[in-house]
Amino acid sequence: MNTTLETYVRQRAAQQGLSLSALCRRAGISRHTLYELAEVPRKLPSLATVVALAQALEVHPLRLLQCTFDLLPIKPALQRGVAGDRSAFVDDVTYPDGAVVAAGQHFEKVWRLQNVGTVPWVGRSLVCRDETVALFDSESGRALVSPGLRPDLRQLPLPTVAPGGMLDVALWFTAPTQPSTAISYWKMADADGALCFPESTGLWLMVKVVGVGASAAKSVAKSL
Repeated sequence: MNTTLETYVRQRAAQQGLSLSALCRRAGISRHTLYELAEVPRKLPSLATVVALAQALEVHPLRLLQCTFDLLPIKPALQRGVAGDRSAFVDDVTYPDGAVVAAGQHFEKVWRLQNVGTVPWVGRSLVCRDETVALFDSESGRALVSPGLRPDLRQLPLPTVAPGGMLDVALWFTAPTQPSTAISYWKMADADGALCFPESTGLWLMVKVVGVGASAAKSVAKSL
C-alpha cells in the first residue's frame, strides 16, 4: 500500500515533534496549503511547496515527490507483470537528484539497475513517460516535466541482463534554456511495448537548471 503525501507529511512531522501549525510556520506555508495535500492527484502541490516542506521536515524533496508519483494514475497502456520478474534501483552514477546543470547544457545521465528477480531481461527498453506525470507549478502554471528536459532518445533498447546482473543505463539530455527545476520520468517495457513493472515507481532525473554565467559555471563544476 502506498504512503500518501499527506500521510507521510503528518507522520514525519510527528516523528520530529512538530504540530501541523508548527510545521506550517517552519515551512512558511498556510494551513490551507497543507490541507490541499489530501487532494492529490486531483490537485498537485507546487514545487515550491514540496521544497519548503522537505526542508522543514529535513528530508530530500524527492521523498515527497515519490509519494506524489505513487498516487498519479498511469494513462491506459499495455501493462504486464511476470512472476519472478523484478528490478532494483542501485545508484545514480551521474547527476544525482538536485544536481546543477547550465541552461541548454547537453549532459549524460546514468542510472545503475540490477535484475533481482529470476527472469532474464530480454528485448527490453527504457521508455520516456513524461506525459503521464505532468507536474505543474500551481503558482506560475509552468510545466515541470515537459517541455523540460529533452532526451536524445525517447526509447532506449537495453541489452540482455541475466538474474543477478547489473546494468548501467545511459541517456543524453538537453536542459531547458530557462532556469528551472526539471524532471524526466522513465519506465521499463518489453519487446511488445508492455510495461514490465506497472506498479513500480520507475526512474526519474531531477536537475536544477541555472543561467549561464560565472556563478552558474562554478555551480556546475562543483556538481561534476
